[in-house]
Amino acid sequence: MKAIALAVFILVSCTIQAQEAGYNTGMPFGLIGQKELDRLKAYAKNEGVDLMGDAKRASENNEAALVHMLAFSLKFTKLDGNAKAYGQIVYSSFLNLSEAFGLDRYSKLVASQPEAIRQRIRDFIFYDATQAPLKEREKVEEEARKSAPLLFPSNYVFGANDPIFKNG
Repeated sequence: MKAIALAVFILVSCTIQAQEAGYNTGMPFGLIGQKELDRLKAYAKNEGVDLMGDAKRASENNEAALVHMLAFSLKFTKLDGNAKAYGQIVYSSFLNLSEAFGLDRYSKLVASQPEAIRQRIRDFIFYDATQAPLKEREKVEEEARKSAPLLFPSNYVFGANDPIFKNG
C-alpha cells in the first residue's frame, strides 16, 4: 500500500511540475473529445473489436478485457487521430487502473504481454513524459521511470522499434 501511495504521489508531483512548466500531462495526446472517440469506436468496430466495451470492463477490474484493449494497440501504424484517441484511453486507464489494480499489478500485466504490445503500451504511457518542455524533460522522464520501475525498467527505450513513436 505504501508503494502505491508513493507512486501516486510521484505521478501527482510530476503532473504538478508539468503544469507549472506549461504542458498538460492529463491530456498528452491533445484534446480528445466525443468526436474523436466516436471515430475511434467506429474504427475498432470495423476491426471487429468492442474497444469501448473492453475499456469499460477493464475499469471494472476485468484483466482479460484490459489485455484485449492493450492488444488493440498494434492496429496503429502512425500517430494519427485514432492513435491519439486510443493513446489517451491507454494513458487514462494507466492512471485509473494502476490506482484500482495497484501499480505493481498493472505493470506486471503490461510486462507479461508479447514484446510488441508491451513496447507499444509503454510508449503510449511514457509519451506524456516526452511532452515536457526540453529544459524539464530529463527530470520528468527520470521521475516517470522511478515511479513505475516495473513498467519502465532500466532497459526500456521509448519508441524502440515502434513505427508510431520512431525514437529507438
